[in-house]
Amino acid sequence: MTKWMTKWQGIDDWTRALLVRLREDSGQALAEYGLILAFVFIACVIALGALGLILSDQLGLVTDGFP
Repeated sequence: MTKWMTKWQGIDDWTRALLVRLREDSGQALAEYGLILAFVFIACVIALGALGLILSDQLGLVTDGFP
């Protein structure tokens, strides 16, 4: 076997391993969990932002009541 053929076989083995890896669905669940986590994070940021504005207005009313 020549040096070139050995390199070609290594590339062929690597390509086959990559194709097998791409056919697997094991990473799909991780991606879905990541998307769910991102949506929950965005919902929390929006809810806390709205809650913060409401609390700020209420604290402003309380401080205005003091002389």
